[in-house]
Amino acid sequence: MTAYQVDVHHLTHTCPANPDEPHPYDTRRTVVAIAPGGTCRRPVTVRSGDTTAVIACGRHEPRHRQCPACRITVIEHTVTFTHTGHQAAGNHTPAPAGLATTPCRTCGKPLAAVLAERGTHLLCRPQRPPTGTAAQS
Repeated sequence: MTAYQVDVHHLTHTCPANPDEPHPYDTRRTVVAIAPGGTCRRPVTVRSGDTTAVIACGRHEPRHRQCPACRITVIEHTVTFTHTGHQAAGNHTPAPAGLATTPCRTCGKPLAAVLAERGTHLLCRPQRPPTGTAAQS
């Protein structure tokens, strides 16, 4: 049996819909140790056309038909929780909707209100003078 020991860390918060019960919104797992099970004890022969290959049963068979050496077991070594607080609607400012009062400074086209502070579209770049020509003075 190949055993993987993992540390599990849950980030939890509470929502306005259910403020009394925290729930995880992000789970991270870190492998801390691996104990290999050894070589396969029940290799499987697979065929494709005229080609035959012998592979470990763990690469082909479902878990209940794998030999003890190929079977994988995950062991939770440490499980921790971090509560990040209550996520109320008042914690965020909604993004502005509609169009900005001024157009894009680069291309002159209408600009989304959420980009008003920036003043340009995300992909607009100022036009460069053509290469190979001298600038007029």
